[in-house]
Amino acid sequence: MELPRAFPDELLLGRLIRHLLLSGESSCSFCLRVLGSSRSSLHPFLTAGISSIAKLANEDAGKLLTCQTLAPLFFFYLPQHASSLKEDLLRGDGARAIRHSQLPSFCGGGALHLKWCPLCVSEDLFRIGVAYWHRAHQIPGTTSCWIHRVRLMSTELKTRQRLNEGLPPLDPRKAQAATAFENDVAQFGAELLFQLKRPQPATGDMAEKYRTRLYELGYITPNGCVRRKPLMRAFTSGLATYPPQKSLFPRHNSDYHYISTLLSDGASCHPFRHLLFGAWLFRSAEDMLLYPAPIAESNSHEATNNKQREDEKQGLTLLKQGLSLAAVYRMTGKSRCYLKRLAAVYGVKLNLKPKQLNEELQQRIFRLAGLGVHRRRISQICSIGVGSVEQLISTDPDLVKWRKLCHFESKRRRSRVQVLRYRQMNPRALRREIKRDCSAAFFWLYHNDHEWLERMLPPATQPRPRGKQRT
Repeated sequence: MELPRAFPDELLLGRLIRHLLLSGESSCSFCLRVLGSSRSSLHPFLTAGISSIAKLANEDAGKLLTCQTLAPLFFFYLPQHASSLKEDLLRGDGARAIRHSQLPSFCGGGALHLKWCPLCVSEDLFRIGVAYWHRAHQIPGTTSCWIHRVRLMSTELKTRQRLNEGLPPLDPRKAQAATAFENDVAQFGAELLFQLKRPQPATGDMAEKYRTRLYELGYITPNGCVRRKPLMRAFTSGLATYPPQKSLFPRHNSDYHYISTLLSDGASCHPFRHLLFGAWLFRSAEDMLLYPAPIAESNSHEATNNKQREDEKQGLTLLKQGLSLAAVYRMTGKSRCYLKRLAAVYGVKLNLKPKQLNEELQQRIFRLAGLGVHRRRISQICSIGVGSVEQLISTDPDLVKWRKLCHFESKRRRSRVQVLRYRQMNPRALRREIKRDCSAAFFWLYHNDHEWLERMLPPATQPRPRGKQRT
């Protein structure tokens, strides 16, 4: 069997459609002869059975997979599933290939479409005499032609045999111009497909590239924290002119999970989300591939900890020299509260005359805190703010540990009493009823005092068929 010669950037499914139109063979007969089953249904851009098609056409299977399907996009953005997906596409297991592509997990298991550009159809008819399906047009989420910068048209694939679809029609309607951001995304996706035809060197984790670029643009702090609000505002401002794509766009301006997933190491995201974010961040696919990684050293945890230790050392040195808090603040940029706590932790005497929190009051607060008095009650007794009480308590690690233990025992005592009283008032109550009516106490004891809870709960009852009442 010989397939028709492939046109530039032609989709493999479209090439098979042209073969059936030229040969007159039915789609069921072709699928039975090539794929071994007349009921085989070929996916439009993740076509399975590449090895069988390549063997009968006397062509290289790897070249068909790389140059005539969208599999390279999924290999690139889902490296943890790339080997399994490639094996399934070559072997012909379409169902497993779809699962390994993660499309069902991305809510991408709905209706399938084939897209075409009306100006490309006119150009193809004029230049080569036949219209064909372009691979770059089929990228999920893209809505414009990267060559002519007009909106794509689409047709839904309703039948099981997608090979019966035919060629893209010549639509007489006037082409509609696409927005600038639509064209940027389409251009980015087409460039990336072209770049992925060639063997690529190890490009590192995409999350590292994103974080490095965001750090340069000022969306990541020197400590490695993402400035989520300004980042989402800037990113979503360009999406206002893009046709809405269900499940592929952020749900709202504060959908921070959308960005967090893209910036997480090893997280699986729909390739179009990467294309959308990459087009906004890098503008060019070649720039993204050549962008240096890993992220700048100042964002690492080790560098952050070193900087914190240096700040503490500098602050302590200045305080020991007898400088005022205002002077140390001007030199280090650290707040007065931070400097006060630093001095209290390391026992540095400050040249201050506190109006309220003097040495006598501090000892009184420590004594009340040691007795387990609540911080709000201490604040009322000593006529001082709750924040000052909390700051003073936090300077004594042993006291903090003791109060945590007191809080734990108090919570356990209250939860036990609640369950015991409920059992006294409802001696015939079942386990599920105790869990329903004392849910907070029940689950706290389940996680923190499981052995006691099991001893106090009634014995588990055997399940009864429906309709039988408890006697």
